[in-house]
Amino acid sequence: MNKYLRDPRFYILILGVVLVVALIYIYPRSISADIVARIEIAEQNLEMKQAELISLQSGTSSDMAITEQEINLLTQQLAELDRYLPRSYDQDEVLDMLTEKAENSGLHIKVLTPLPPATQGDYLIYGWQMQLSGRFHRLGVFLDQLTQQMMITSVSNLSVIQQKASDGNYDNMEATFTVSAFVQP
Repeated sequence: MNKYLRDPRFYILILGVVLVVALIYIYPRSISADIVARIEIAEQNLEMKQAELISLQSGTSSDMAITEQEINLLTQQLAELDRYLPRSYDQDEVLDMLTEKAENSGLHIKVLTPLPPATQGDYLIYGWQMQLSGRFHRLGVFLDQLTQQMMITSVSNLSVIQQKASDGNYDNMEATFTVSAFVQP
């Protein structure tokens, strides 16, 4: 054995074995320690990003709820405004409403004629020429009922003529006027 101890190749062999052992145990551990550190950093970054995502999602949910409430409020306001200035109308519905209001007021319709649409500024104007007969106070009731209608916005060209009972007419007036409705184009 002494003979082996003096041989430089033995020392080279031992040094080689030590280096192989070092490479087998130490090098992978240093590599794996670096990899483990990078994995830990990546996991921390992932946890921070997940927390940020959860925060953004909850913020987005609350923002969406607030936005939905604002949309609902604006939709209600638009519906309220549409009552005053609608975007469209139904000709038959308006004619029926005018006929019904005149009859409920005790007036007789002699003429009810739709006029062609006209424009005024940014609005379309629909009009109806009316000629009614009846009693004076009934005309007042009828015009008051028209003011209650959201779509009817004006009565113009009002002409009231007194009828004489001696002519065999028991109605004491005849009125001619134009009823107009403004509509958003």
